[in-house]
Order: sequence, then structure tokens, then C-alpha cells
Amino acid sequence: MPVTTLDDLSIYYEHNKAEANSKTKKVLYIHGTGCNSSVFVPHMELMQASRDTIAIDLPGHGRSSGKGFRGVADHAYICSELIRSIGWTDCVVAGHSLGGGVALALALSNPEQVSELVMIDSGARLRVNPATINLAKLRAAGQITADSNNRMGFAKAASSNLVIQTNQLMADCDPRVTLRDWIADDTCDFMARVKDICIPTLAICGREDELTPIKYSEYLTKTMPNCTLKIIENAGHWTFLEQPDVFFDYVNEWLSQIERN
Repeated sequence: MPVTTLDDLSIYYEHNKAEANSKTKKVLYIHGTGCNSSVFVPHMELMQASRDTIAIDLPGHGRSSGKGFRGVADHAYICSELIRSIGWTDCVVAGHSLGGGVALALALSNPEQVSELVMIDSGARLRVNPATINLAKLRAAGQITADSNNRMGFAKAASSNLVIQTNQLMADCDPRVTLRDWIADDTCDFMARVKDICIPTLAICGREDELTPIKYSEYLTKTMPNCTLKIIENAGHWTFLEQPDVFFDYVNEWLSQIERN
């Protein structure tokens, strides 16, 4: 996993290089709350045959240094600096949940770096249930521990192994960083600004997503001038993990169509 120093932080990222021609899109993946780049590795391996892909560990997550941030704009700045540091002139930015909010912030603050967007189980506003933030505060204070069997956000058909593995990944994140993530989610609001993002955008959402329900993605489709919506059946908030083949087909087909044009 490569590492670079950005704004005095050591930032790690997964980088899968492909034998790609000049018309093939490069993709930056941004993970969600309490996660890290490893959630995208299986998907990136599917993409590797045709596209150059990177998945970042946001500050304080995975192997990146830092304490996280309480706002998406700070994360967007780090992502912008990563794009610049690796020499990409522009790329597709794909963000899951909180990562989608970061992707929107990046598209608005540095539009020259973002050629297309993929919004994965995300939205223009990411309000969080106060009970979720209160639980995160208790975990950050060391008063309770995470539940590895918590099925919130998963579809009914999601396997127990997938639920446990994903919850363990989030449990590995410093709970103080995860709390900051939830605050960043809750304060993320681009409802009035997404209409100004005219680049091609793909919004993907699981039919059974309780955390960022379909109406969030439908708002993007109705408000953004060039947004396409794909709904994945038998999937919740983790579409790319719960239905990886369907997710890959939607993303790959959409990117291939853009590349042909």
C-alpha cells in the first residue's frame, strides 16, 4: 500500500494499476464512516483488468495518521491533494455514504479534478439519528463496545459472516474517529448546491438501505442535471459488499458508456 505525506499527515491508499489506454477512466474510491480502503479491495480487483483505481484511507482511518475530521470539506481537501500528488489531472470520484459527501465537497471545491461522480448509498444531506451519535459518544468514552452482530444497514439476505466482518472492520477504527465521522455525516448538507454539479453522476442505492434510503438517491437524480439512478435488489447500505457482481456490472457498464462517448 503506497503512502504519501499530505498536510503533515501520512496518507495510505490502495492503488491497482491497469494496462489502460488514454480513454479509460481513473477512479478514486472514498470509504464511509469508521471504515478504510480495504472495503473496496474486492471491487477494485474486478476493475483492475481495465482501469487504474485508488482507494484512500481517510485521515485517522486504516493506516493513515490523524484524528479524523468533523466535516467533509477537510476530507475533500486531503483527497484533492492525493489526486494532485499522484499526478492525475482528473478522475471519477466514487464515495460510499460519508465518502459520497466528501465526493460532493470535492466536486464543488475542485471541479477541475472530478470528471464524474459515483454516489454509493449516499446523498446530498446525511442526517444521523441522534441515538446513533449518542451511542458513538459512549463508545468514544469507552463506556460500551461495538456489537459485531449489529445488522443495522444490511439487507435481510446479508450473511452473518458479512455482517460480522464489516462490523469488525468498523470496530477496528478508533471510536473517537468514528464519532467525528458521524458528526461529519450529520453536518453534511449540499441540498441547495447539488443542482450546480452538472458532470455525469451515477447514484447507486440498495433497495433495503435504512441508513441512506432510496429517497436520498432519488433526490440526486431529480436535482442534478446529469444523474442516473441504479437500485440494487437484496442489498442494504453496503451494496458493493452485499451484491458485488451486480454493483460491478452497473459501475463498469456506466463507465464503459462514458468512455465510448
